[in-house]
Amino acid sequence: MGVLFGLFQGFMPLIGYFAGYSFAKIINDYDHWVSFFLLGAIGLKMFIEGLKPIDPKCEIEANPFRWKILIMLSLLTSIDALATGIIFVPFSTKITFAVLIIGFISFSFSIVGVYLGVRFRDRIKINANLLGGIILLAIGFKILLEHLYYI
Repeated sequence: MGVLFGLFQGFMPLIGYFAGYSFAKIINDYDHWVSFFLLGAIGLKMFIEGLKPIDPKCEIEANPFRWKILIMLSLLTSIDALATGIIFVPFSTKITFAVLIIGFISFSFSIVGVYLGVRFRDRIKINANLLGGIILLAIGFKILLEHLYYI
């Protein structure tokens, strides 16, 4: 999980950097809407699943660490980082350092988050689907509001 989030968050600005100014207008016009709708759809699905009661007879545990889900979440949460890379076009000497820092921080926070979740999951009774859905919806709204109102 940490590797995927670190790679996507780190490489998306690099891709944006290489895309340059000609691609900047397209990314800036639509990235927030794409992020908002995709994160909103996934967040809403998770939220609705979190509202359903857990069947105590069901012995099958859902695996949130499936490759398909992790890759999709890594991609969706890093779409706005693609546009961020365009900022570095005039500062080409700083792109390598920025990509390494962004990737490392994303990797580190993901690892710490998973560790804390595993360590404290039995002590803190939280409906992860419900909370995760709310968080994804909030991230989608945040991205949309930042781009629409330049917060």
